[in-house]
Amino acid sequence: SLAIALCYGWLALQQAFAGEYVVQDDARQHVFWMQRFLAPDMFPNDLIADYFQEAAPLGYAAFYQLGAILGVSPLFLSKILPLFLSLITVGLVYEISWALLPVPLGSIIAAVSFSQSVWYSSEHASATPRAFLYPILFAFIYFLMRQKYVMTLVSIILQSLFYPQVSLVCLGALAVRLVGWKNRRFWWSKSHVNYALFAVSFCAIAGILLYASGQSDFGPVISRAEAMVMPEFQANGRNEFFNDGLYFWLYDRGGLFHQRGFTPATLVAGALLPILLWLPTNRERRSQICPQVWVLIQLLVASIGLFFLAHLVLFKLHLPNRYSSHAIRAILGVTCGVSWVIILDNLAALLATIWRRKKTHSENKISQSPVLRQAIFLSLATTLIGVLLAYPALFFDPFPRVGYYNFSDSAKLFEYYAAQPQDTVVASLSPSSGNIPMFSGRTVLVSPEHALAYHTGYYSEFSQRVEDLIEAQFTDKPALLSKVISTYEIDSWLLDNSAFWAEYISTYSWLMQYQPIADNMIQQLENGSQPVLQKSILTCTSISTDTWTALDAKCVKIFADNLSDGLPKAS
Repeated sequence: SLAIALCYGWLALQQAFAGEYVVQDDARQHVFWMQRFLAPDMFPNDLIADYFQEAAPLGYAAFYQLGAILGVSPLFLSKILPLFLSLITVGLVYEISWALLPVPLGSIIAAVSFSQSVWYSSEHASATPRAFLYPILFAFIYFLMRQKYVMTLVSIILQSLFYPQVSLVCLGALAVRLVGWKNRRFWWSKSHVNYALFAVSFCAIAGILLYASGQSDFGPVISRAEAMVMPEFQANGRNEFFNDGLYFWLYDRGGLFHQRGFTPATLVAGALLPILLWLPTNRERRSQICPQVWVLIQLLVASIGLFFLAHLVLFKLHLPNRYSSHAIRAILGVTCGVSWVIILDNLAALLATIWRRKKTHSENKISQSPVLRQAIFLSLATTLIGVLLAYPALFFDPFPRVGYYNFSDSAKLFEYYAAQPQDTVVASLSPSSGNIPMFSGRTVLVSPEHALAYHTGYYSEFSQRVEDLIEAQFTDKPALLSKVISTYEIDSWLLDNSAFWAEYISTYSWLMQYQPIADNMIQQLENGSQPVLQKSILTCTSISTDTWTALDAKCVKIFADNLSDGLPKAS
């Protein structure tokens, strides 16, 4: 199991190091600001860097800071970290499956299936806080099943430091342990250990979360009423949330399940375990199941409860799917192996029975031997393992599917801005602006990658910047352009070479969120108006390629001021 996980991790590493300018999609949000650990004066007075630094869980930030102290850059650490997290995760999945039912086949199926699942999504590869949630969650499950309560407490504290939402699920599981159901009535646990573990965990998590929330300068959290009227949260919005239909409740940001929670298909068998154990034919297997399997039921109940609570107080607990999808996926991961062992065992018994009925009386002595059933079981198990190992090649294209992007074609852009002074401020509506902080270490005024609308203190200023830049980039009023450059102390203006087509704004849905300014500018361009910024290109270009142009903003300001005063254009 570890060897297979290592193989998948190696394939992911090949993607991660395919070029100098390769980064995982979500790392552009959560890792770029950590360059401050190497150079404390990086991103001075940077709204975006300050916001994502403050939003980072305490343990997650401390982990990368320790790496920086040891001389490891955040970007490099984010690329090698997923391999080690996956090995820890697979090892724990194997051990938990073994604890449920000590059959190696089941543990192998569980470990490999879950390994394929996480490498076909970006959990580990992102190296963001959610990359840590599975190894810590499985550690919580393992230690709780083994009744190692000190280590259970350690794991739940670690979860609150790295991925607080799942720590609440773990705490909820400890709360469910205090209540039971028997003879049609509830009863309270008589174990003092359960009460003590819950109380200490509650105090630890509450202290950590209260400390973290007390540091916020970008609140409050957006309310449901506010979000429902914002285009950012509607279909095709940057923070798309409110969608119609069953998909919203099953797989979306408000959904119960992970989008790839049933991938590979072998994981689905984990959902059949309660039914399989209920069948009379599996009485012998049922007696072999670890009694601590109830830990998984308790975790499931807590996760579903918090899922509905998160919907009820939207967005106070952030996104509802954070509470249910990961826990359900983890439960399926550790139970699918047990389910497959039972399924193959029953199938082997059925085939052996059919075989016996077809044989003559003289052959029955051989066919009734348990060796026949064992041989059939072994054949079925070998086939299943073969299909499981071939699964990525048969059904996944590509694999691993981990969200790494290679921006080497923009190397000239990153090299140019990296050579500029450290306090350079770049204004741009181009999607390329989201990569500048990661690869050049320079401040961008806005970017679609960082347009998160969950905290009004942050997003009100961010959206105002976007609206000002849209108006300034396409205005034919020199004074307005000059004012925006002065207000935001812009040093460089990055333009896509198609930036002044009327279709440019409508092409990027995130720009169309900002109304009515976006529509007004489209109308203005369609009427033949020539923006002042476009007029300044010949005079103020610093560097350009076939796809983008960088303008010296100070030159643009002089150009605009001269137009306002009726003076000759700046040279």
